[in-house]
Amino acid sequence: MRKPIQRMAVIFLAPALIFYLWMFIYPSLKAFYISLFDWNGFTSGMNFVGLKNFKELIGDSSFWNVAVKNSLLITFAGGAIIFSISFLLSAILSGKIRGKKFFRALIFFPSVINPIAIAILWTFIYNNKWGLLNNFLALFGITGKTWMDPSTLFWAILAAMVWMYTGFYCVILLAALDRVPESHIEAATLEGASEFTIFFKIKIPMIWDVLVTALTLWGINSVKEFALLYAWGGGVDIPPDGATNIAVRMYITAFGKRVTVYRMGYSTAMGVLMFLAVAIIVMVISVVMKREKLEY
Repeated sequence: MRKPIQRMAVIFLAPALIFYLWMFIYPSLKAFYISLFDWNGFTSGMNFVGLKNFKELIGDSSFWNVAVKNSLLITFAGGAIIFSISFLLSAILSGKIRGKKFFRALIFFPSVINPIAIAILWTFIYNNKWGLLNNFLALFGITGKTWMDPSTLFWAILAAMVWMYTGFYCVILLAALDRVPESHIEAATLEGASEFTIFFKIKIPMIWDVLVTALTLWGINSVKEFALLYAWGGGVDIPPDGATNIAVRMYITAFGKRVTVYRMGYSTAMGVLMFLAVAIIVMVISVVMKREKLEY
């Protein structure tokens, strides 16, 4: 009886497995294959160079000091800010307050806006002369701030990124918090537990798996972040350092930017490194956040 069931399982799983092999495994192997060649991506001539692209990448100081550094800052500094705000907002909105659905929709709204539009919006906000931020600071006597200066550009973009993504992760946490049994909260309240204790000692442990999933999503998406950074630095031949991460650097190297660079092999080597970085981040999150399953 068991063998027919196993056969049926294989039959139903086969289409999904084939699709997975075609859409993920094959492109991944193909990317590593291309990274072993000196190729412009547009001609049939591919010159095999072995690990030369990876050796060059290891010695590329601008790649490590700018692209990798910015990617790590987005992942860890940006993630710390995003999840700190998400925890604060979810703690407030998970309580019994009026207009909860309205505030959830309001917080989530930036997540549905196109990143290009967000880049344009925040460029207006940061404008030195008539930007909203400088006009607001002028009310307190603070003037002359140049937010788009190379020394502050990355942090200006990171602030926009926090605004764009916080609502998404906040709503994920709120959806999980809504599933926490009310009986547990009532019992803790009767025992004299504070709202702070209830949130961090009862609610958070019960949504731990969702929290791990949210952190994993952020780890993946933060390394791949492209549109917002590219839109910010897209008007020049070479994007400024503050608007460059691994994904942007990879695109510029592969397809050029009004300059015929077209180094597909070298760019793909960056892609392989980015894939490994994402895999390491996901594994670290899985190990650090691992715990015994909580049943309730």
